[in-house]
Amino acid sequence: MTDGSRYSTDKDYKFWLDGTHRNLSRSELSAIEGRVQQEVELLKTLSAKERLLYQKKDEIDRWLPTQTVKDLLWVERNIFKIRGKSDFRRIDPELVEVTEDFELKTLNIWGEPEVVAIKNNDSHSSHWDILRTLVSTATNDGFVGRRIRYIVIDKTTKTYLGVICISSAMFRTRAIHTEIGWNAEVIKRRGAKSGKPGLHNLANGQTIVAVQPFGGALLGGKLLSLLCVSNRVADDWYRKYGDRLVGVHTTSLYGTGNSTQYDNLSPYWQRLGETSGEESLRLTPGTYELVKQWILHKHPEKYYRLFVEKNEKNMLVTRESKSEALPFAYKQMGIENTISKEPRGVYSSMLYTNSVDYLNERITFEQLTPAFDNSVQALTDFWRFGSMGDTSKPTEDIRKKAKTPEKIRMKIRQKGMVKGRIGGFNAPMKVENEWYLPMKNLTWDEIRVRYSD
Repeated sequence: MTDGSRYSTDKDYKFWLDGTHRNLSRSELSAIEGRVQQEVELLKTLSAKERLLYQKKDEIDRWLPTQTVKDLLWVERNIFKIRGKSDFRRIDPELVEVTEDFELKTLNIWGEPEVVAIKNNDSHSSHWDILRTLVSTATNDGFVGRRIRYIVIDKTTKTYLGVICISSAMFRTRAIHTEIGWNAEVIKRRGAKSGKPGLHNLANGQTIVAVQPFGGALLGGKLLSLLCVSNRVADDWYRKYGDRLVGVHTTSLYGTGNSTQYDNLSPYWQRLGETSGEESLRLTPGTYELVKQWILHKHPEKYYRLFVEKNEKNMLVTRESKSEALPFAYKQMGIENTISKEPRGVYSSMLYTNSVDYLNERITFEQLTPAFDNSVQALTDFWRFGSMGDTSKPTEDIRKKAKTPEKIRMKIRQKGMVKGRIGGFNAPMKVENEWYLPMKNLTWDEIRVRYSD
């Protein structure tokens, strides 16, 4: 067993090591290595979507026993249900913010300061988690940093359209720094308290998920994508964090094709490029926790640097522990070819025409010019009819650009958003709720057949 104390002169590390119990046997450590090797070999055989489904199956199996049937049925009853093709005209979306748990500073019975965690018991919070877990293919891993969560509700039917989480900006995405012309290391040191524009003026659409079949049949994902850049979100960001929001970014879940929910949403969303897509194969949480224990016992100093060591602000020194821990463990275990190359599309929405000038300190906030009308009403109307407006009765302008009836119909299908989609969609619409709850009773082979299309 490697003892990191021989190599470190850090007193804090030595103190931590002296109080740390490391009692796994050689056979237990070997068993961890075997489990990691087995899971990695399986992951290598799967496509990008299948890997997400594999993680989702594991999540459902762990998460479902913590839920009550009452809550699951309540959410299922309140998911928006499609009644006909004209539903899109009546949908009236509302962003309902989910109240977060919070900490209350107080004094204990001895007069000493302490922090008490106050849990949010609002039903919207538990319903957000249920929808996020059962509707999104990506696992519900949570997020460290700033975040504002919303359930999107249709005010007409009082039912759920989807969930959104707006979180801290993505720091390591090169396409974003290229767009703005930033030096990444300079921006890393320019925090919110610096008084200068920086990452705190940008946000990430970390979760943008519509319920199904609303998402597929009525382009619900596009509606939620548009709502992420609404003035409601910008106002909430300023109210909660005191920083003006001038841009939002996001990435596609997988792939770089032109069929994501962020494509064809100009001028609201623009495609910047793609991520490098190179990252270590991601293990299921149970296996990853075993990897952490393996590092603790075999390489305690590395464990300390990754998961324990804190800076003067009492924050972990290593910002992305998992992304460093996995490749280290794979290498030390002798497991090769563990890099997954799956680039994703990167998308940008600058809320002002001169946001980049503001972020580079060339203008003040007062000099910013809105890039578009980002009221919820305007964004909803664009989702309904696209850039052409309501084409039930083609305008003279449309007739001039597309002179024949067939060309007019083609133009409407291409530019008319939901109106254009349903106009050229003759097959019956799906009306049954689609989510991942049935996974609990399916084998892995059955899951691949049902969900991999």
